[in-house]
Amino acid sequence: MNNVCLCVGNYAKTPFYVKLSDVNLYSIEELCYYFMDKVRLIDDSIVTAELVEWIRTECGLAELADELEVYVRKRVSAAAFVTTILEKTGMYDDKTIRQIEVVLKEQSSLTMLERYKKQAEYFYRQGRFRQALVIYAELADYIPMRDTANRALMYYNVASLYALDFAYDIAADYYYEAYLLNPDRQIRLAYIIACRKSMTDYAYGGFKRENPEWAEDFARAEELCADAEQKWQSSKEKETLAQLAEYKACGDMENYYCQADSLITQLKYDYKRQTQL
Repeated sequence: MNNVCLCVGNYAKTPFYVKLSDVNLYSIEELCYYFMDKVRLIDDSIVTAELVEWIRTECGLAELADELEVYVRKRVSAAAFVTTILEKTGMYDDKTIRQIEVVLKEQSSLTMLERYKKQAEYFYRQGRFRQALVIYAELADYIPMRDTANRALMYYNVASLYALDFAYDIAADYYYEAYLLNPDRQIRLAYIIACRKSMTDYAYGGFKRENPEWAEDFARAEELCADAEQKWQSSKEKETLAQLAEYKACGDMENYYCQADSLITQLKYDYKRQTQL
């Protein structure tokens, strides 16, 4: 068997809880895997006496804890702290550990604003939209009010996350905040589309009459919405729902429940992927 390593220490009775990731870790190997898998999320806040105490009492690694305790007192960087744990545990080869160390050192030079932006972007790219929203909420406290460009970008990204979750009314509010700070046409178009999706036809008609100077953008928004509808009608997801409806209409409940269960399982997986790390 390849890639087998000998575990060290004990399996913890009480897990170590990582707040940012909302995850419980039960062994030093799980901690190492977390460092490896979530390296882009790690900063100096991981260097804590609580983690050292957990390694000592729960994992039974007193010698490693003694060394890390010194690191905590001296306030060393996350790079030195993490690589020491990785080296002592032996889960990864030296080349991999050095790569992790380089990433951590690069991140240590970032400002708090830059760090939050990178974390939010990471979650967004991973499809973990709710985690990205949490980070953006914290990011707002670090962007000066006078920095209109970054605040506009933040509002735009938050709006886009809500739009992906079909919360178009909330998305419209954030797009509007972004537009007030940066009256860019792309932002305005996104704002119009969010309004189109969240408003009744009557309210949207009034919205159009209130903004006659946006006539070209309203026309473009209609084109984009029509394109999206056409893609939906020809999508695999629409075909699946149509097949389900046909099974039910024909009384073929065995196939109906089988396909419905499969669809629900996939939806649960997608939901967990968005809400868990």
